[in-house]
Amino acid sequence: MQRVKRAIALLLAALLLFSLPAAGTAKNTVHFIQHGARDENQDQLIKYWLYVPPEAEPGMPLVVYLHGSGERGDGALLTSLPQFLKDGVVLCREPILLIPQMPSYFGHWISIENALMKMIDRTVEEYGVDEYRIALAGFSLGGIGVYDLVNLYPERFCRALAVSGRVNEDVTPEAFSKCELRTCVGTKDTNMPPQSALEFAEALEEAGYTTKTLEFDYTHSRMPYHVFRDAEVLEWLWMELAPQPSPTPTDAAGYRTLKKGMNGKDVQRFKAAMYWLGYFNDKNVSDEYNSVTVERVKMLQRYNGLEETGVADPALQALVFSGSAVKTEKAPKPSKTPKPAETPNP
Repeated sequence: MQRVKRAIALLLAALLLFSLPAAGTAKNTVHFIQHGARDENQDQLIKYWLYVPPEAEPGMPLVVYLHGSGERGDGALLTSLPQFLKDGVVLCREPILLIPQMPSYFGHWISIENALMKMIDRTVEEYGVDEYRIALAGFSLGGIGVYDLVNLYPERFCRALAVSGRVNEDVTPEAFSKCELRTCVGTKDTNMPPQSALEFAEALEEAGYTTKTLEFDYTHSRMPYHVFRDAEVLEWLWMELAPQPSPTPTDAAGYRTLKKGMNGKDVQRFKAAMYWLGYFNDKNVSDEYNSVTVERVKMLQRYNGLEETGVADPALQALVFSGSAVKTEKAPKPSKTPKPAETPNP
């Protein structure tokens, strides 16, 4: 009897020891909400996971992460960026993160592009995501998917991070004219040689498009471990959600002055940002800078202690997009977040 009791005590002690977290790790309380979207082209329901940070509010950016081939089936949350998030490695403020799960019987992300766009549209609608700040990231097979999807939907993404991905022949530099690309390659990568990615990045530079190439001295399997733990890469991918300094002339350099009679995507983007601050009643704003826009801009300037000109100069646009502008009492409140389902332990 004593031997039995002693054996039970030793067993309990062993279980307790192995249940303790390893020294130096800090597990986050991170929940992923499971959803599904039907791909009409494939007639398949595609599962996806959504991470919504506790401090989420309307106007936040969205990052879509495409996993590699080894995670097809049911492994989307078990490696790379989602796992680092759960382990507490991703320490800067997070955006809303959408992680599609590719079924095991598909070979390319482009095969389920219909479902991917539905996932994005639904997330934008439910959480008030800034539809002009949607980024796309992917590793390996997901890196290939980054190039393919931006090529197919050039107006949908503002930033793209391709890690160890190959560029297919039908992908054109023009598709990235409005999407800033960062290319991450491994100099020791023999699984996905970086030649096509480096040549494509060079073509973007020659065309005058915004791009940056980062070379890491690692093999294919080590690339996500280093890229998605790099604070500079993440702050760029997160669209600088970390605290930023007040707008400066350098911050405003990329904007043209907007005034009555003008139109364009930049006008619509500016008005959409004003909506989330409470200066427009309807989020479906037009791309026209009309008399109503002038009056709303004057209100924006008045609330922020600026001269009421009704003209949106680069400094005013930088203020609005920085998130530092004063909100009105009509600013939309965050959507109610559904009760999340805890992710299973890997």
